[in-house]
Amino acid sequence: MNGGKVEQAVILCGGLGTRLQEISKDIPKSMMPVGDRPFLEMQISQFKHYGITRFLLLTSHLHEVIEGHFGDGSKFGVEIDYSTEHEPLGTGGALALARDKLDDVFYLTNGDTIIPIDPTLLEAGFYKHECLGFVTVYDNHEEVAVKNIIIDGHGQILLYSKTTSLPEMTGVEAGFSVFSKKILDICKKESYSLEIEILPKLINNGRLFGLKTSQRFYDIGTPERLELARSVLNDLGW
Repeated sequence: MNGGKVEQAVILCGGLGTRLQEISKDIPKSMMPVGDRPFLEMQISQFKHYGITRFLLLTSHLHEVIEGHFGDGSKFGVEIDYSTEHEPLGTGGALALARDKLDDVFYLTNGDTIIPIDPTLLEAGFYKHECLGFVTVYDNHEEVAVKNIIIDGHGQILLYSKTTSLPEMTGVEAGFSVFSKKILDICKKESYSLEIEILPKLINNGRLFGLKTSQRFYDIGTPERLELARSVLNDLGW
Protein backbone atom coordinates (compact mmCIF):
# COMPACT_ATOMS: atom_id res chain seq x y z
CA MET A 1 0.00 0.00 0.00
CA ASN A 2 1.49 3.31 -1.02
CA GLY A 3 1.72 6.12 1.53
CA GLY A 4 -0.56 9.06 1.15
CA LYS A 5 -2.36 11.90 2.85
CA VAL A 6 -5.49 11.17 4.85
CA GLU A 7 -7.68 14.19 4.22
CA GLN A 8 -11.08 13.29 5.71
CA ALA A 9 -12.10 13.05 9.36
CA VAL A 10 -15.27 11.12 10.14
CA ILE A 11 -16.88 11.75 13.52
CA LEU A 12 -19.54 9.53 15.07
CA CYS A 13 -22.05 11.99 16.53
CA GLY A 14 -25.11 9.79 16.96
CA GLY A 15 -24.85 9.01 20.68
CA LEU A 16 -27.98 9.56 22.75
CA GLY A 17 -26.12 10.85 25.81
CA THR A 18 -28.53 9.14 28.20
CA ARG A 19 -26.18 9.60 31.18
CA LEU A 20 -26.09 13.36 30.51
CA GLN A 21 -29.81 13.92 30.29
CA GLU A 22 -29.88 15.32 33.80
CA ILE A 23 -27.87 18.24 32.38
CA SER A 24 -29.74 18.72 29.13
CA LYS A 25 -32.28 16.80 27.10
CA ASP A 26 -32.12 19.18 24.13
CA ILE A 27 -28.42 19.03 23.20
CA PRO A 28 -26.70 16.09 21.47
CA LYS A 29 -23.90 14.63 23.56
CA SER A 30 -21.23 15.85 21.15
CA MET A 31 -22.58 19.41 21.47
CA MET A 32 -22.18 19.67 25.24
CA PRO A 33 -20.36 22.94 26.03
CA VAL A 34 -16.69 22.89 26.98
CA GLY A 35 -15.76 26.46 27.77
CA ASP A 36 -17.37 28.73 25.22
CA ARG A 37 -17.85 26.14 22.47
CA PRO A 38 -19.32 22.68 21.93
CA PHE A 39 -17.17 19.60 22.44
CA LEU A 40 -17.57 18.70 18.76
CA GLU A 41 -16.22 22.09 17.74
CA MET A 42 -13.11 21.40 19.83
CA GLN A 43 -12.66 18.06 18.02
CA ILE A 44 -12.90 19.78 14.65
CA SER A 45 -10.37 22.38 15.82
CA GLN A 46 -7.94 19.62 16.78
CA PHE A 47 -8.01 18.17 13.27
CA LYS A 48 -7.83 21.62 11.68
CA HIS A 49 -4.77 22.43 13.82
CA TYR A 50 -2.99 19.52 12.11
CA GLY A 51 -4.14 20.40 8.59
CA ILE A 52 -7.23 18.18 8.22
CA THR A 53 -10.14 20.33 7.05
CA ARG A 54 -12.69 17.96 5.49
CA PHE A 55 -15.26 16.38 7.77
CA LEU A 56 -18.12 13.92 7.56
CA LEU A 57 -20.36 13.99 10.62
CA LEU A 58 -22.41 10.84 11.21
CA THR A 59 -25.43 12.15 13.07
CA SER A 60 -28.69 10.84 14.47
CA HIS A 61 -30.31 12.10 17.66
CA LEU A 62 -31.01 15.86 17.48
CA HIS A 63 -29.00 16.06 14.24
CA GLU A 64 -30.61 19.40 13.41
CA VAL A 65 -28.81 21.01 16.36
CA ILE A 66 -25.43 19.96 14.96
CA GLU A 67 -26.30 20.99 11.41
CA GLY A 68 -27.66 24.33 12.60
CA HIS A 69 -24.45 25.16 14.44
CA PHE A 70 -21.90 24.04 11.85
CA GLY A 71 -23.70 24.34 8.51
CA ASP A 72 -21.29 23.56 5.70
CA GLY A 73 -18.34 24.41 7.94
CA SER A 74 -17.32 27.55 6.05
CA LYS A 75 -17.59 29.85 9.07
CA PHE A 76 -15.11 27.56 10.84
CA GLY A 77 -12.71 27.40 7.90
CA VAL A 78 -13.47 23.75 7.09
CA GLU A 79 -15.75 21.66 4.85
CA ILE A 80 -18.50 19.63 6.55
CA ASP A 81 -20.85 17.04 5.10
CA TYR A 82 -23.41 14.91 6.95
CA SER A 83 -24.89 11.45 6.97
CA THR A 84 -27.91 10.98 9.24
CA GLU A 85 -29.34 7.77 10.70
CA HIS A 86 -33.09 7.84 11.14
CA GLU A 87 -32.97 4.65 13.18
CA PRO A 88 -30.07 3.20 15.22
CA LEU A 89 -27.63 1.32 12.99
CA GLY A 90 -24.60 0.92 15.24
CA THR A 91 -21.13 2.27 14.51
CA GLY A 92 -20.59 -0.06 11.56
CA GLY A 93 -24.05 0.55 10.16
CA ALA A 94 -23.56 4.30 10.37
CA LEU A 95 -20.37 3.99 8.33
CA ALA A 96 -22.03 1.70 5.81
CA LEU A 97 -24.89 4.18 5.39
CA ALA A 98 -22.33 6.89 4.60
CA ARG A 99 -20.23 4.69 2.31
CA ASP A 100 -20.63 6.87 -0.80
CA LYS A 101 -19.36 9.90 1.12
CA LEU A 102 -16.28 8.22 2.57
CA ASP A 103 -12.77 8.66 1.22
CA ASP A 104 -10.83 5.47 0.50
CA VAL A 105 -8.92 6.10 3.76
CA PHE A 106 -10.27 8.25 6.60
CA TYR A 107 -9.81 9.20 10.22
CA LEU A 108 -12.53 7.98 12.56
CA THR A 109 -13.25 9.26 16.05
CA ASN A 110 -16.08 9.15 18.53
CA GLY A 111 -18.03 12.35 19.02
CA ASP A 112 -17.66 12.16 22.78
CA THR A 113 -13.90 11.51 23.07
CA ILE A 114 -10.69 13.48 22.54
CA ILE A 115 -7.13 12.24 22.85
CA PRO A 116 -4.64 15.13 22.49
CA ILE A 117 -2.22 13.66 19.95
CA ASP A 118 -1.23 14.54 16.41
CA PRO A 119 -3.57 12.53 14.12
CA THR A 120 -0.95 12.38 11.38
CA LEU A 121 0.95 9.90 13.59
CA LEU A 122 -1.89 7.49 12.88
CA GLU A 123 -1.70 8.21 9.17
CA ALA A 124 2.01 7.36 9.19
CA GLY A 125 1.42 4.13 11.10
CA PHE A 126 -1.43 3.08 8.84
CA TYR A 127 0.70 3.29 5.69
CA LYS A 128 3.82 1.89 7.34
CA HIS A 129 2.06 -1.34 8.32
CA GLU A 130 -0.01 -1.63 5.12
CA CYS A 131 -3.04 -2.47 7.22
CA LEU A 132 -6.78 -1.86 6.98
CA GLY A 133 -7.12 -0.26 10.39
CA PHE A 134 -4.83 1.64 12.74
CA VAL A 135 -6.07 2.48 16.23
CA THR A 136 -4.84 4.44 19.23
CA VAL A 137 -4.16 2.45 22.40
CA TYR A 138 -3.87 4.25 25.73
CA ASP A 139 -1.59 2.39 28.15
CA ASN A 140 -4.08 3.14 30.96
CA HIS A 141 -1.44 4.05 33.53
CA GLU A 142 -4.02 6.31 35.18
CA GLU A 143 -6.58 3.47 35.10
CA VAL A 144 -9.31 5.61 33.56
CA ALA A 145 -11.11 2.67 31.94
CA VAL A 146 -11.21 -1.11 31.80
CA LYS A 147 -8.42 -2.55 29.64
CA ASN A 148 -9.76 -4.14 26.47
CA ILE A 149 -6.91 -4.63 23.99
CA ILE A 150 -3.53 -6.32 23.50
CA ILE A 151 -0.90 -4.61 21.34
CA ASP A 152 2.55 -6.16 20.82
CA GLY A 153 5.91 -4.45 20.58
CA HIS A 154 5.58 -4.10 16.81
CA GLY A 155 2.24 -2.33 17.04
CA GLN A 156 0.13 -5.29 15.94
CA ILE A 157 -3.21 -5.70 17.68
CA LEU A 158 -3.49 -9.28 18.93
CA LEU A 159 -6.79 -9.18 20.79
CA TYR A 160 -9.67 -6.76 21.37
CA SER A 161 -12.98 -7.13 23.13
CA LYS A 162 -15.68 -4.54 23.65
CA THR A 163 -17.30 -6.64 26.36
CA THR A 164 -14.62 -8.68 28.16
CA SER A 165 -11.46 -7.64 30.00
CA LEU A 166 -8.67 -10.18 30.49
CA PRO A 167 -5.58 -9.93 32.75
CA GLU A 168 -3.23 -10.02 29.74
CA MET A 169 -4.83 -6.98 28.10
CA THR A 170 -2.34 -4.10 27.96
CA GLY A 171 -4.34 -0.98 27.14
CA VAL A 172 -7.58 0.73 26.21
CA GLU A 173 -8.73 1.36 22.65
CA ALA A 174 -9.10 5.15 22.67
CA GLY A 175 -11.62 5.69 19.85
CA PHE A 176 -9.24 7.54 17.51
CA SER A 177 -8.30 5.63 14.36
CA VAL A 178 -7.56 5.47 10.64
CA PHE A 179 -9.45 2.98 8.47
CA SER A 180 -9.61 1.88 4.87
CA LYS A 181 -13.10 1.94 3.39
CA LYS A 182 -12.44 -1.69 2.42
CA ILE A 183 -13.45 -2.70 5.95
CA LEU A 184 -17.07 -2.18 4.91
CA ASP A 185 -16.79 -5.22 2.63
CA ILE A 186 -16.33 -7.47 5.67
CA CYS A 187 -19.90 -7.25 7.00
CA LYS A 188 -23.02 -7.01 4.85
CA LYS A 189 -25.52 -6.25 7.62
CA GLU A 190 -27.36 -2.93 7.65
CA SER A 191 -27.03 -2.55 11.42
CA TYR A 192 -23.89 -3.66 13.26
CA SER A 193 -21.06 -2.65 15.57
CA LEU A 194 -17.69 -1.86 14.06
CA GLU A 195 -16.06 -2.97 17.30
CA ILE A 196 -17.82 -6.34 17.44
CA GLU A 197 -18.16 -7.31 13.77
CA ILE A 198 -15.10 -5.75 12.11
CA LEU A 199 -12.18 -5.32 14.50
CA PRO A 200 -11.91 -9.02 15.51
CA LYS A 201 -11.86 -10.05 11.84
CA LEU A 202 -9.11 -7.53 11.08
CA ILE A 203 -7.12 -8.94 14.00
CA ASN A 204 -7.59 -12.51 12.81
CA ASN A 205 -6.25 -11.51 9.39
CA GLY A 206 -3.31 -9.54 10.81
CA ARG A 207 -4.63 -6.26 9.39
CA LEU A 208 -5.13 -4.19 12.56
CA PHE A 209 -2.25 -2.22 14.07
CA GLY A 210 -2.01 0.63 16.50
CA LEU A 211 -0.09 3.35 18.28
CA LYS A 212 0.43 2.83 22.00
CA THR A 213 0.57 6.08 23.96
CA SER A 214 0.74 7.27 27.54
CA GLN A 215 -1.39 10.30 26.60
CA ARG A 216 -4.77 9.71 28.22
CA PHE A 217 -8.04 10.38 26.46
CA TYR A 218 -10.92 12.49 27.75
CA ASP A 219 -14.55 11.57 27.23
CA ILE A 220 -17.78 13.28 28.18
CA GLY A 221 -19.92 10.20 28.76
CA THR A 222 -20.90 11.13 32.31
CA PRO A 223 -21.34 14.46 34.13
CA GLU A 224 -18.15 13.80 36.11
CA ARG A 225 -16.07 13.11 33.00
CA LEU A 226 -17.56 16.14 31.28
CA GLU A 227 -16.37 18.33 34.15
CA LEU A 228 -12.87 16.81 33.94
CA ALA A 229 -12.76 17.48 30.20
CA ARG A 230 -13.81 21.06 30.81
CA SER A 231 -11.00 21.50 33.33
CA VAL A 232 -8.30 20.21 30.96
CA LEU A 233 -9.16 20.77 27.31
CA ASN A 234 -9.48 24.53 27.17
CA ASP A 235 -5.72 24.88 27.73
CA LEU A 236 -4.68 22.84 24.68
CA GLY A 237 -4.57 25.78 22.26
CA TRP A 238 -6.73 24.42 19.42
